[in-house]
This record gives sequence, C-alpha cells and structure tokens, in this order.
Amino acid sequence: MEFNLDGPTIPPPEGLVPTLDNPPNGNHAAIAIITICVILTAVCYPVRFYAKYLNEHIGVADYLSFVAFPLFWVYVYFSYRLSWTPGYLIHMWDIRLGEIANFTYVCFVATLLYLWIIALVKCAILLEWTSIFAPDGKHSFFAWACYAACGTIALLSAIIFIMDLVNCTPFEGNWNPLVPGGAVCRFAIPEFGLASSVTNLLLDMVPLVLAQRVIWGLRMSWKRKLGISAVFLIGILACVAGIVRLYYATRFYSSNDTSYFFSIMALCSLCETTCAHLVLCVPFCPKAMTGLQKSRAVTELKKYMSLPSYATGTTKNSDAGGAFQDSRGMELHPFSNKSTPVNRTLGSAPGSRRDEPKCSEDSDKAVYQWNPV
Repeated sequence: MEFNLDGPTIPPPEGLVPTLDNPPNGNHAAIAIITICVILTAVCYPVRFYAKYLNEHIGVADYLSFVAFPLFWVYVYFSYRLSWTPGYLIHMWDIRLGEIANFTYVCFVATLLYLWIIALVKCAILLEWTSIFAPDGKHSFFAWACYAACGTIALLSAIIFIMDLVNCTPFEGNWNPLVPGGAVCRFAIPEFGLASSVTNLLLDMVPLVLAQRVIWGLRMSWKRKLGISAVFLIGILACVAGIVRLYYATRFYSSNDTSYFFSIMALCSLCETTCAHLVLCVPFCPKAMTGLQKSRAVTELKKYMSLPSYATGTTKNSDAGGAFQDSRGMELHPFSNKSTPVNRTLGSAPGSRRDEPKCSEDSDKAVYQWNPV
C-alpha cells in the first residue's frame, strides 16, 4: 500500500483546509512554560544539594534525587525538541504524514523519561518526609503509608515502562506507523495514557494528605503549623497539573487529533515534574540560607561593606586644629591615625569646653568621660 507522505496525516474536518507549510502552533506559549520550569528546577536543586552538604548526611532520598536531576535535563531537551518536530498544539491534519514519525518518536522517549523521573522524585519526597516526620526509625502509620506508596509507585512505573517497551512488534512500531510490513501493537496508547493519568493523580494526592495529617497533629502553635503546612502544600500545584493532564487524557482518548492533545499532556507532565522538584527542595531553603549567611564569603563581604570610608563623606572641622569630621562624627587628624568622637549638645557653640571629652589613654585604648551639661 502506497502512502502520500506529503499529504496530511488524517483527513481534516469538513470545511477546513490543511496548513502543511508553517502550520499554526502554540510553540511560543510552550517554550515559555518549559523555560519557567527549567529556571525553577535549576534554582531549587542547588539549594537542596547545598543544604545537604551543610548537614553532612546523605540518605536514600538524596541518591534518588542525584539520579533524577540529570534525567530531568534529558527530558527538558526532548520537551524543547518537540517544538520543532513539528511543534506544540498542531492538529494532525496540519502535519505531513512523512513527518509524524518524528513527532511520535519524541513523545515516546519523553514518556519513558517522565515515568522514571516522576517515580524517582515521588519516592525521594516520601522517604524525605519519613525522615522528617518519623525520625529515628519510628515505624508510625505515616512511615508505613509512605513506604507502601513508594512500593506502589515503583511497581506501577516499572509495569508501565515494560508495557511501553514491549507494546509493538517490531520495536520501531512504537513510534513509526509507516514501518515496512506494518506493526502489531498489543495496547492502545490512548487507553494507556488515560489509565496512567488516573493512577498518577491518585498517587499525587495520597502523600499530600498524609503530610497534612501529620503536620496538624504536631505539638506547636497553629501559626507554626500553618507555615509548615504552606511549604508542603506546594504539592497542590502538582495535583492541579495532574487534573489538567487527566482532562486532556480523556480528550486524547476520544479524539483522533492526538498530536494536539498529547502536546498539552506533555506540558502538564513537565509542570507536574517541576512541582514535584519544588516539593522535594523548598523545605531546605531555610537551612541553605542560614548556611549561606554564615559562610566565609558572605562574612568577609559583610566586613568589607561595613568598613568606614575615609576617602569620601568627610568635612573640615575648623575648631579641631585642621582636623576633618566624617559622617559618623569622628574627627580625623591629618597627622594621626586615631579618631576623636565629637558630641555637641543642642544649642552649644562649637569648641566650648563642655563639649570636649576628658580622655585618659592607656596604651592604645581610649576611655572617654563626658562632663554633664
């Protein structure tokens, strides 16, 4: 069977003419969203790593984050790549049949990366929360629930990953509908995406509810509870992204315009992954800021900024025998490296004796005694 590779991938709706050259797309909005996600992740992970460096303790959650962080940048590359192969929010009838394999290949690889990244980050979050809310190996209900959620996430991710890999025979049929001789696929991608979206949203909400339950059970003031709760409620943003992804997964399931709806799902997946990174890293911001303020570089910078500047801001004091007075009220004598404080009473004339301090100097220390007015 011969295919028209220069024609549209699917027939357009009645009354529409395909735009195969420079089709309308949403690349500008997509690239802006991707860039924001990149900036947030690029800022939050160094904060976490620095806080862990100060704490001098590395746990299982840290090793998981060490693996997820570089994988995320590969995922970002394919997210950007989708903008030119052929683009975001492009309808199937505006894509040439010969170009659809490039689009589906990027989607296939990005989906595999997403499965591992989101699983690693979620497990890291749950294990980190276990060390925070159930320290010293106390096996509370919260700890066992987190361990169970980690096992469920890891198991489901592994199953979906394997099913993606073995879905089509030959293997190229996973992304190329024009593979010579055709391909035999065991699962339909839209149904698969819908089931994945549902389970992923549920696994987003479970740890969030567990964390709130533990926080509001702590023995502390309600204001402190509210502040801690707000930090962990960043996970709500991940749930919102998951809900939007689920909505468009239903549209992806019921429509043949798969390129348009799948690109929206891809952006939602990237936003969900970024929110998961924030949940993992933001609680370490106070520790990192405290360590940064105590670091040698910041301490030296503060000392440098607090040094007095004698080169500027000085005024001539004619009553002090040719001395200069700086902005702090200190007299600078031209042939001495010592300063003399000046304290004049309101209404007193410059140079009056009651303004002059009595100074008893012992070695290089000066003690000033002021006469009462």
